[in-house]
Amino acid sequence: MAFSSLSRFVIQMFPYAIERLLVVETVPEIREVFLEGAAQLGFDFALYAAQFMLSVPSSVLRDKPIVFTNFPLQLMAEAQMLGRLDSDPWIQWVLDNDGEIAADDLQALPGVVSPSLQLAARHGLGQCQIVSLRDKVLDSVGAVLVVPEQGADAATLARRWRQSGRELRVLAWVMHMRIATMNRALPVTTLTPRQREVLTWRSAGKTVGEVATILGITPATVEKHTRLAREALGVATTSQAVLKAHVCRLLVPPDPSGPRGPGLS
Repeated sequence: MAFSSLSRFVIQMFPYAIERLLVVETVPEIREVFLEGAAQLGFDFALYAAQFMLSVPSSVLRDKPIVFTNFPLQLMAEAQMLGRLDSDPWIQWVLDNDGEIAADDLQALPGVVSPSLQLAARHGLGQCQIVSLRDKVLDSVGAVLVVPEQGADAATLARRWRQSGRELRVLAWVMHMRIATMNRALPVTTLTPRQREVLTWRSAGKTVGEVATILGITPATVEKHTRLAREALGVATTSQAVLKAHVCRLLVPPDPSGPRGPGLS
């Protein structure tokens, strides 16, 4: 992209791209806006990967990673054959660092060997800038990789980043924060009204005996519905059941005006 065209986008269209990110409602729409904006900033190829809700124990709920890219399909297919990438140096770098780093600079560090970046280089996409999204959103990790064009050299990457790296970084931050605020695709779980009542009162700190008094049932019945709720939610403890029910929006606020309000014990 010519410098004049890039400057024109930054001045005229960049605010519009940010505005679009704030109003779209689905991940596919966000993907379209981000990839289009990255291309207009001089980066033809981009990859975004993130995971949210990391403070929730995996035994309770693990949010699925969100990944999208316009990298060539053949490259992505070969990348999947590399196996798990958790220990790949570029992923470790974004988990441990803020800011950004060029792939060449990362691989020049002592002892760094990145199978995925080497694979990208074989496809002519080795000159990429890696942007860490660490700590931009609470309880999340994320990264953006951008490549100027297929076959680009290090000088081209450095020049594009000098020209529009600041805008690309802001675009990535806004996208990441926007995705974090979207409704999560939660697992489909069904609890009976009584199970929801029992967990709701347990979440309020009530004991089994207190819940039994509030609901007008026996402690044994409270224990039964608690056990059935744990089984329905696929967890081992009542604390995990309460947490998962809260995350999945299954708890119902007690009605304080009724005879079973939280003021009764």
